[in-house]
Amino acid sequence: MRNLCKSILIVVVAVFSLESVATAQILKNLLKQTTTAATASTPTAYSQGQTAGVALKSLYAQYKTDGKKLDMGNLSNILNVASLAGSVGELKTADASYKKEYAKGLVLGSLNLVTEPQSTSVISGLTSLANIDLTSLTKNEALQNAASEVIKEKASETISSLLSSNKVSETTEKANSIASQAAGTIENASQIASKVTDILSLFK
Repeated sequence: MRNLCKSILIVVVAVFSLESVATAQILKNLLKQTTTAATASTPTAYSQGQTAGVALKSLYAQYKTDGKKLDMGNLSNILNVASLAGSVGELKTADASYKKEYAKGLVLGSLNLVTEPQSTSVISGLTSLANIDLTSLTKNEALQNAASEVIKEKASETISSLLSSNKVSETTEKANSIASQAAGTIENASQIASKVTDILSLFK
């Protein structure tokens, strides 16, 4: 019976750790889509809106957790902002038809965090974001590498957490260090954070 309980505990801990790995992998995939957009087929307004909506949903959740502040030292935030940056470029010259489809994608991707009445204000904020230099986000190999490193660190926690709490602390510290280094590669982080914060403040 004791061995059975121990086995169940190991499985539970592993599952929770793997959720962190999965989250990091999703973020990495989003960033990869952003950094390879130039060689891919042109995305539709609807799909770009969905991408932006997904990023905003994640950013807003962390924004609330952090006391309504956008922490650009948090790798998850950095990667979500990078994903957002990769989905707003066409808004600079978009017509009403494009924005209408983009808005539909926003609502769906954000799981209704962005409501239809709000979408005009959100798109206005995203257009403002699109009009600043975002190349340090959308063409940043260092961010892709950072995402890969965090995935490795989180995966190692799956095993190490079963053995030593000190080891978990070490891997978490290393992941935080990687995030800090990635943040340092964004040339105009304050300006970008200000624009994104303006958008997040639209939500209640």
